[in-house]
Amino acid sequence: MNREILFKAKRIDNGEWVEGYYVKTRLGTDIKPSDVIFVPFKINRNEEWGWIKIDPETLCQYTGLTDKNGKKIWENDIVKCLKRTEGYELYQVVWRNEFADFGVEPIKPKYGAKYPIGLSDGVTLCGHDYRAFGNIFDNPELLEVE
Repeated sequence: MNREILFKAKRIDNGEWVEGYYVKTRLGTDIKPSDVIFVPFKINRNEEWGWIKIDPETLCQYTGLTDKNGKKIWENDIVKCLKRTEGYELYQVVWRNEFADFGVEPIKPKYGAKYPIGLSDGVTLCGHDYRAFGNIFDNPELLEVE
């Protein structure tokens, strides 16, 4: 199975999300390399490519999965579990170095659960079992444990 390698991040100039290919390069008169997303966009009838400077703190990789509504699931997204009964409903999508894949970490306990389900317990991302609910940058309030 091939996975499309895409990234998204917030633009430096206006804070909007942009999707494309992450590159660290010098642009124009830059002395040091900048974090940029390389994206195709249409200026006119001809296809043009553009470099957009991004905030590297907001860089997220596409997991290759979509939620039940077909929306792309990205690293650092907050997803709502639709079928899980282990006591949690909100999860953060994370990259797991030890397994070289994406997984989820529980955010908010449901039904008074006392301990988190760790990634070492095999919690993985199962695409259609989740609904994209937000992300840690635009919705930090969702990370607050009640």
